[in-house]
Amino acid sequence: MKSILNENAFEDEGRKPGYGLWLYLLLFMVAYNGFKAAKGLIQNATFDLANLIYALLLVVIAIATAVGFFTRKRWTPLLFISFFLLNLVYIVFISIALSSKFSERIDYFSLVRVAVMCIIVIPYMLRSERVKEVFKN
Repeated sequence: MKSILNENAFEDEGRKPGYGLWLYLLLFMVAYNGFKAAKGLIQNATFDLANLIYALLLVVIAIATAVGFFTRKRWTPLLFISFFLLNLVYIVFISIALSSKFSERIDYFSLVRVAVMCIIVIPYMLRSERVKEVFKN
Protein backbone atom coordinates (compact mmCIF):
# COMPACT_ATOMS: atom_id res chain seq x y z
CA MET A 1 0.00 0.00 0.00
CA LYS A 2 1.30 3.41 -0.90
CA SER A 3 1.93 6.07 1.65
CA ILE A 4 -0.40 9.07 1.65
CA LEU A 5 2.64 11.33 1.68
CA ASN A 6 3.84 9.85 -1.59
CA GLU A 7 3.15 12.15 -4.53
CA ASN A 8 1.78 9.22 -6.55
CA ALA A 9 -0.48 7.92 -3.79
CA PHE A 10 -3.66 8.37 -5.78
CA GLU A 11 -2.46 6.85 -9.03
CA ASP A 12 -3.57 3.41 -10.03
CA GLU A 13 -0.69 1.00 -10.62
CA GLY A 14 -1.92 -0.16 -14.05
CA ARG A 15 -3.07 3.24 -15.28
CA LYS A 16 -1.32 4.90 -18.20
CA PRO A 17 0.21 8.30 -17.46
CA GLY A 18 -2.10 11.20 -18.16
CA TYR A 19 -1.78 13.67 -20.97
CA GLY A 20 -1.33 16.71 -18.79
CA LEU A 21 -2.54 20.21 -19.59
CA TRP A 22 0.32 21.08 -21.99
CA LEU A 23 -0.52 18.29 -24.39
CA TYR A 24 -4.23 19.17 -24.41
CA LEU A 25 -3.39 22.82 -25.14
CA LEU A 26 -1.07 21.84 -27.97
CA LEU A 27 -3.71 19.55 -29.44
CA PHE A 28 -6.26 22.37 -29.24
CA MET A 29 -3.87 24.70 -31.09
CA VAL A 30 -3.23 22.16 -33.83
CA ALA A 31 -6.91 21.26 -34.20
CA TYR A 32 -8.04 24.89 -34.23
CA ASN A 33 -5.49 25.90 -36.87
CA GLY A 34 -6.33 22.80 -38.92
CA PHE A 35 -10.01 23.76 -38.76
CA LYS A 36 -9.20 27.33 -39.85
CA ALA A 37 -7.16 25.96 -42.77
CA ALA A 38 -9.99 23.63 -43.81
CA LYS A 39 -12.48 26.48 -43.59
CA GLY A 40 -10.18 28.61 -45.75
CA LEU A 41 -9.91 25.82 -48.30
CA ILE A 42 -13.69 25.56 -48.53
CA GLN A 43 -14.39 29.29 -48.70
CA ASN A 44 -11.55 30.49 -50.93
CA ALA A 45 -11.15 29.10 -54.39
CA THR A 46 -8.52 31.71 -55.29
CA PHE A 47 -5.58 30.24 -53.38
CA ASP A 48 -2.18 30.45 -54.96
CA LEU A 49 -0.09 27.29 -54.97
CA ALA A 50 1.89 28.03 -51.78
CA ASN A 51 -1.22 28.78 -49.73
CA LEU A 52 -3.02 25.73 -51.12
CA ILE A 53 -0.15 23.38 -50.21
CA TYR A 54 0.18 24.99 -46.78
CA ALA A 55 -3.54 24.67 -46.03
CA LEU A 56 -3.72 21.07 -47.24
CA LEU A 57 -0.68 20.08 -45.17
CA LEU A 58 -2.16 21.77 -42.09
CA VAL A 59 -5.43 19.89 -42.46
CA VAL A 60 -3.68 16.54 -42.95
CA ILE A 61 -1.29 17.11 -40.03
CA ALA A 62 -4.14 18.26 -37.76
CA ILE A 63 -6.24 15.16 -38.50
CA ALA A 64 -3.28 12.81 -38.13
CA THR A 65 -2.22 14.52 -34.88
CA ALA A 66 -5.71 14.21 -33.38
CA VAL A 67 -5.89 10.51 -34.29
CA GLY A 68 -2.37 9.84 -33.02
CA PHE A 69 -3.00 11.85 -29.86
CA PHE A 70 -5.98 9.80 -28.71
CA THR A 71 -4.48 6.48 -29.78
CA ARG A 72 -1.16 7.44 -28.12
CA LYS A 73 0.99 6.65 -31.16
CA ARG A 74 4.73 7.21 -30.88
CA TRP A 75 4.84 9.33 -34.05
CA THR A 76 2.46 11.94 -32.58
CA PRO A 77 5.27 14.16 -31.17
CA LEU A 78 6.81 14.29 -34.66
CA LEU A 79 3.48 15.54 -36.02
CA PHE A 80 3.36 18.28 -33.39
CA ILE A 81 6.92 19.28 -34.29
CA SER A 82 6.19 19.22 -38.03
CA PHE A 83 3.07 21.34 -37.50
CA PHE A 84 4.96 24.10 -35.72
CA LEU A 85 7.91 23.95 -38.12
CA LEU A 86 5.53 24.15 -41.08
CA ASN A 87 3.98 27.27 -39.57
CA LEU A 88 7.42 28.80 -39.02
CA VAL A 89 8.57 28.07 -42.57
CA TYR A 90 5.33 29.45 -43.99
CA ILE A 91 5.48 32.66 -41.94
CA VAL A 92 9.13 33.22 -42.92
CA PHE A 93 8.32 32.49 -46.57
CA ILE A 94 5.39 34.94 -46.56
CA SER A 95 7.47 37.56 -44.75
CA ILE A 96 10.26 37.31 -47.32
CA ALA A 97 7.78 37.38 -50.22
CA LEU A 98 5.98 40.42 -48.79
CA SER A 99 9.14 42.28 -47.84
CA SER A 100 10.11 42.73 -51.47
CA LYS A 101 6.79 44.41 -52.29
CA PHE A 102 5.30 45.77 -49.05
CA SER A 103 7.79 46.25 -46.24
CA GLU A 104 5.15 47.79 -43.97
CA ARG A 105 2.80 44.78 -44.29
CA ILE A 106 5.09 42.22 -42.63
CA ASP A 107 3.44 40.71 -39.56
CA TYR A 108 6.32 40.68 -37.09
CA PHE A 109 4.05 39.66 -34.21
CA SER A 110 3.06 36.42 -35.94
CA LEU A 111 6.66 35.72 -36.85
CA VAL A 112 7.85 36.14 -33.26
CA ARG A 113 4.86 34.21 -31.87
CA VAL A 114 5.47 31.20 -34.10
CA ALA A 115 9.22 31.28 -33.42
CA VAL A 116 8.62 31.35 -29.66
CA MET A 117 6.15 28.46 -29.92
CA CYS A 118 8.74 26.45 -31.84
CA ILE A 119 11.36 27.24 -29.20
CA ILE A 120 8.98 26.00 -26.49
CA VAL A 121 7.25 23.06 -28.16
CA ILE A 122 10.08 21.31 -30.00
CA PRO A 123 12.34 20.77 -26.97
CA TYR A 124 9.30 19.80 -24.90
CA MET A 125 8.29 17.14 -27.43
CA LEU A 126 11.84 15.83 -27.74
CA ARG A 127 12.86 15.79 -24.06
CA SER A 128 9.75 15.49 -21.91
CA GLU A 129 9.40 12.30 -19.91
CA ARG A 130 5.61 12.65 -19.98
CA VAL A 131 5.59 12.75 -23.78
CA LYS A 132 7.80 9.66 -23.93
CA GLU A 133 5.53 7.81 -21.47
CA VAL A 134 2.24 8.82 -23.05
CA PHE A 135 3.12 8.17 -26.69
CA LYS A 136 4.56 4.66 -26.55
CA ASN A 137 2.40 2.69 -29.03
